[in-house]
Amino acid sequence: MTHDLDRRLFLKACARTAIATAALGVAGRPGPVFADILDNPPRSRLVDADGAPIRASALEDNQTLIFNYPYKATPALLIRLDRDPAEGVSTRDTEGHEYVWPGGVGPGNRIVAYAGICPHALSYIAHDTAFLHYATGPTSFSDHDHVIVCCAHGSVYDPAEGARVVAGPAPAPLAAITLEHDPQTDEIYATGAIGTELFVRFYKAYKRELRKEYGRKAYKKLAEGDVVALAPEAYSEDVLDC
Repeated sequence: MTHDLDRRLFLKACARTAIATAALGVAGRPGPVFADILDNPPRSRLVDADGAPIRASALEDNQTLIFNYPYKATPALLIRLDRDPAEGVSTRDTEGHEYVWPGGVGPGNRIVAYAGICPHALSYIAHDTAFLHYATGPTSFSDHDHVIVCCAHGSVYDPAEGARVVAGPAPAPLAAITLEHDPQTDEIYATGAIGTELFVRFYKAYKRELRKEYGRKAYKKLAEGDVVALAPEAYSEDVLDC
């Protein structure tokens, strides 16, 4: 089956009805309803720069890692929260479609992940500059702490509540990346994405740049197999702190 973006980023009819939790690989949690989801997403294991698996129990509170998922050219943000995330959070994607955020995984369900692309103006975590970062204290854009901040225009998101918008111009939460934790191996897998309309806009906006960086044939391919997760400073040359 082709990996072309046009074949995989579309709104399935079944996504207009309740989607079973298993379809997103998140056991025991409510699945999203009426949401744009990725068709046949890869189950990608997170590893470090040396190829060793990222272990859930080894992540420290407030630790952040950046990896590319669900596509080789789309950044994602993994966070080990220092508090229990909310459950059953109902929200909407950038097209107004409703879904229930599936929550986190691992110890205390505190490991969460989101697309590192701001839905406001598509600023993102690039290898040269990271416009989004996780801040444990208040920022220049809001008094909220433990939030994801986009330094481009000041959108602020709460990762413990489905990345809901708490400040700034963003029209919707960050797209959610669904995760799976294997308790036997303590490994973490990325298993899907909710709010895929964001990726369509992202590819249209940065087609030239992504082709140059990842290659004309590779920039739209899925991030299958192991994906490397790095500290923000190792992923980006300049991590903006705002």
